Amino acid sequence: MKKMIALLSVLMFTLVACTQNESTEAGEETEREVPVEVQEVTKGNLDMVRSFYGRTTPNETTPIIPQVAGEVDELKVENGDEVEKDDEIATIKTMQGIIKVKAPASGYIIELNANEASLVSNQEPMAVIVDLKTLTVQLQVPDVQLDLFEEGKEVTLELDSAAEETYKATIEHVSKTANEAGLFPVDLSFDNETTHYRAGVVATVTMKETVVKDSLLIPTAALIEENNETYVYTVLDNKAKKVPVTVQATQSEWTAITGELKEGDPVISSGQLTLDDDTKIKIVGEE
Repeated sequence: MKKMIALLSVLMFTLVACTQNESTEAGEETEREVPVEVQEVTKGNLDMVRSFYGRTTPNETTPIIPQVAGEVDELKVENGDEVEKDDEIATIKTMQGIIKVKAPASGYIIELNANEASLVSNQEPMAVIVDLKTLTVQLQVPDVQLDLFEEGKEVTLELDSAAEETYKATIEHVSKTANEAGLFPVDLSFDNETTHYRAGVVATVTMKETVVKDSLLIPTAALIEENNETYVYTVLDNKAKKVPVTVQATQSEWTAITGELKEGDPVISSGQLTLDDDTKIKIVGEE
């Protein structure tokens, strides 16, 4: 009987010790520090980069239309040839004799549809001259961004065929009316005399727009959206503190907000998704 009592006492002691050990481990678990990274709240303007797309087109196209109809006696140009104004393009046999056809403008010959001995009309062009010394780029701009464009303003554009090079273009015209798509055409001119790009190249114009002025800015990565609530975690006494915020505008890296924060406050930008209010934290990089 005494042996049985002694055995029961040992078992009771073991159970108590295990329970105490488990309680100690649970206590240690609640005190474990979650590693996080923080960034400071800043103040300033939230700028966004807007991109607009168009294609280069000739600044001017001039049709070559003979004064009278006739048969091509001699053709002196081919598609792609560069001509100066008043250069001889062709001679034509007519009822009045041989007529010379001269270039009405300087540029490049395109859409040439005449051959020697073929008939040409005085109603339809036998070719077209395009002026590529200045190119036009037409953008389609929504009304909410139309204030970015002012006639005479210089902007920067990139051309698809020009690797990592940018060029200056001038805003020549901003339409007062929208097209069928509800967008406003904006025409730019681009000096192509030394670059010699072709018409039809895709052009990209980037403009910086200030979306929110003089606002609190936080890293977008710090934002948490949950159950129709938006908040961040700041740091107080080595613990995470939940702070509700209202988003004014956001972009990939920074977000403008209002809330109970001030410039210089730390916000947790990494590791915050596993936190609760008052979770003990350890800031990575701090001693």
